[in-house]
Amino acid sequence: MSKKIIIFFGPPGSGKGTQAEMLAKITDWKKISTGDLFRAEIAAGTKLGKLADKYIKAGKLAPDKVTIKLVEQGLKQKASGFIFDGFPRNRRQLKDLLVVFKKALKKNDQVYAIEVAVGDKEVRERLSQRRLCACGKVYHLVYNPPINAGVCDICGGKLFIRNDDKPKVIAGRLKLYHNESEPALDYWQKQGKLIKIDGEQAIKKIHEEIAGKLKELKLL
Repeated sequence: MSKKIIIFFGPPGSGKGTQAEMLAKITDWKKISTGDLFRAEIAAGTKLGKLADKYIKAGKLAPDKVTIKLVEQGLKQKASGFIFDGFPRNRRQLKDLLVVFKKALKKNDQVYAIEVAVGDKEVRERLSQRRLCACGKVYHLVYNPPINAGVCDICGGKLFIRNDDKPKVIAGRLKLYHNESEPALDYWQKQGKLIKIDGEQAIKKIHEEIAGKLKELKLL
């Protein structure tokens, strides 16, 4: 049986991580998130984990060569499919990933990219309304507000805006996505392997549309 590989793309705040999780729940496919892979290696105390931990503690991104090594290991897990969330972020990482695919995948394995498309205005609106608590609970002032304004329902802690969600930072993140990540979508478009989804719908509707498209392609 051929393996299925799905790679999620989308700007910050598009909900692509949520959709990757939801897809993983209705399949037996493994979700490959570089963040999760790094945390697992660090917790296990592996050589690769110790190397990655040095960069993280220094507040730096791990080099692509370290990240791609983790991804390569992740693909060795036993599964009928894999879901990529947050990787590749640019054409350089895409090039590295395609080299890994060439070694790890067979001719009949299928790879598709899903773009959860959301406009810049909507991204700004979503992220500016997001609030966090130190306990880890995440709220949205429009879609998932706390019972009492500014106070966490779980622990009673004071809610705050994450630095990444402040206007100037959001603008920078969007610019980075348009300049770095969007060009990587051109490859999948030219290959006829890009599935574009309207990310400005309700979460459930987006999930249903993704599942429907994958069923049409006989991937589900």
